[in-house]
Amino acid sequence: MRLDWQRKAVVLFAASLLILSVVLVFFALREAEREKLLKEQEIEGERQRLAETVTGRAESLIREAEERVLQALKNGLSAGDPDPALLAAASKDIIEKGTLVSEIFFVDSTGQAVFFASKPLFLLPGEKQRAREISSELENDGRWKEAEDAEFRLNDYSRAITLYQGLAAKTNDRALGSLLRNRLSRCYAKLGRYERAIAGYREQLRIGPPELTSDGIPLGIIAFDQIGNLHIKRGQKAEAAAAFLELYRGLLDSRWPLTKSQFEFFKTQAESQILGIAQETDARPEPEWSDAFQKLKKTENERLSRTRILERVQERIIPLMRLEARESETGFEKFRHAAEPTDSGLLLASFLPLKKSTILGMLFDPQALARGLFSPASGKAGLREGWSVKVVDEAGKAIAGPSLLFQEKSEKVGESRLAFSGGFADSFPPWKINIYQSAVDASEKQFWFKRNIYILTLAVVIAALFFGGFLAIRSTAKELKLAKLKSDFVATVSHEFRTPLTSIRYMAELLQRGRVREEERKQEYYKTITSESERLSRLVENLLDFSKIETGMKEYRMEETDVAALAAEEADRFRRQTMLKDFSLETEIAPEMPVIHADRESLSRAIGNLLDNAVKYSGENPQVVLRAWFEGGNVCLQVEDHGIGIDKSEQKRIFEKFYRSEKAQESNVKGSGIGLPLVDHIVRAHGGKVLLESDLGKGTRVTIKLPAGLPDKKEGDEDG
Repeated sequence: MRLDWQRKAVVLFAASLLILSVVLVFFALREAEREKLLKEQEIEGERQRLAETVTGRAESLIREAEERVLQALKNGLSAGDPDPALLAAASKDIIEKGTLVSEIFFVDSTGQAVFFASKPLFLLPGEKQRAREISSELENDGRWKEAEDAEFRLNDYSRAITLYQGLAAKTNDRALGSLLRNRLSRCYAKLGRYERAIAGYREQLRIGPPELTSDGIPLGIIAFDQIGNLHIKRGQKAEAAAAFLELYRGLLDSRWPLTKSQFEFFKTQAESQILGIAQETDARPEPEWSDAFQKLKKTENERLSRTRILERVQERIIPLMRLEARESETGFEKFRHAAEPTDSGLLLASFLPLKKSTILGMLFDPQALARGLFSPASGKAGLREGWSVKVVDEAGKAIAGPSLLFQEKSEKVGESRLAFSGGFADSFPPWKINIYQSAVDASEKQFWFKRNIYILTLAVVIAALFFGGFLAIRSTAKELKLAKLKSDFVATVSHEFRTPLTSIRYMAELLQRGRVREEERKQEYYKTITSESERLSRLVENLLDFSKIETGMKEYRMEETDVAALAAEEADRFRRQTMLKDFSLETEIAPEMPVIHADRESLSRAIGNLLDNAVKYSGENPQVVLRAWFEGGNVCLQVEDHGIGIDKSEQKRIFEKFYRSEKAQESNVKGSGIGLPLVDHIVRAHGGKVLLESDLGKGTRVTIKLPAGLPDKKEGDEDG
């Protein structure tokens, strides 16, 4: 009960400390989580403010550009109808100053757009070809029919020239005069008068309007093509190349209203003529027109790219603008925005409905807008350590950031994670603002650090409590067990002393009172008294030896000892001491055993303890054998009984002090539990060892092996 009470007290104390520690750690973790949450809210607010700063910067840049355009176009818009000349000049001025605006245009009620920065290379989808067909005006003129008949049917080119010249002399119409000079030049070419024909074509180019066509082909294109071909016929390669270059330049300058297919056809023709001239061995390209051609090729790529953008504006943006304009009120309103991704890039448009169903529109340069979101001087100022902000397009490509500043290759974020992602107001532009964290945030680091410290502290406390409780319970149990063993030892020793003392006292009183008259019986009583006295003496000597061993004061006096004689003497003494008991002791002592150095008295006591144990636990078969022999350099002493035996699980503990096997306790045989520990100590002090062999219910065999030479330990040494 005492052990259980102490265990409960230790467990209760440990549980109280454990519960208190868990509660404290719980509240500490709750507080750490609260601090982390507050810090995260603060950081989230900082991310929101950073994103709002970027979106505010975009809105500011766009609003500034819109106001600048309105202010610049104010004069052109103040009249009843927009003044195209003023608007074109103002638009080009704005675009050339390098603002966000890349194009300004107007859209009329029919959906036709006028672009001021640069004309498209060809007519955009939905546009009509504003060409002037002159031949229809001359169909009823007899002289015109006669001239055409002479040229085409009669092949009378001289007659045709005379008739065309007569018509040209009597007209004041520039378009008609240009057409007649085209026909005159053609007739001169057919007559082989190339120089006159070239001069006529150049005169036509000087006076003719660009929209004038013949059979759907602009007369200007016909003139340049014919001039080039005539120079080739004259062998003037450089002049021919110059003419085709001029035709190429006119196509890129949008001089003539062409459809897309017409533009591509005439451009291909001009390029092939120029390249054909350049490849001829006898006409190496002159540096002037060769360099001019390369520049024109570069210009072509730029203007083609721009025209493709205007095509997308015409196809996607303008219909949206017209739809929203119809739904809005007339007059000046807030600018509206549209964004359309195309294969040519992102289109960012801003438009404003004006009076008379006219819409003012403008395109923003996405790259310029991206560059303007972050000032180069700002760098990464204001950003937390480990933070990185990027503006990404719809494809996820980084296009702007403090450390990027719109470079083609985006900066690698490394092991960063996306901590925030937000868009711009009204999704204009349709980009995302991403904020990355390249490392764990400081608040998160601090939380995990505190959390780990608290959990580690709790783990240490729990481990200490369990370990301390375990040690306390184990120590208490060991002390209580030792106390119980000592108590049992005292009771057993008292019983051991009481039995011979009672016998001695009883026989001594009988002899003293003269109640034993027979001499034979007296001698028997004297022998019993002597035997019990020797037994008491042996018990006292065991106790004294055990006490000396416990206090470390036991000493051994080594001398030459005949083990065979010692074993025989101890067997005889033991027989005399137990002569009244029903048991048999047999001895098997080998002759001519070597003399060893030993403490004769201690070794005799060890043999006696083994014999005493053998008799006590012999059970119903009291047959004991004492053997002595020499083997392998060792003198061996062995005591064997056929008693109750010892369980294998207890054999390792049988030499512990005060320990008695369960079988021995069940057999109700009294014992002190110090006999075998004494034997073990004595033998080890002599440099030997004790071997135990036992089978439960079959008996026990204890063997002492002592070295025949000098012992390993010096005289006076003790084991343990």
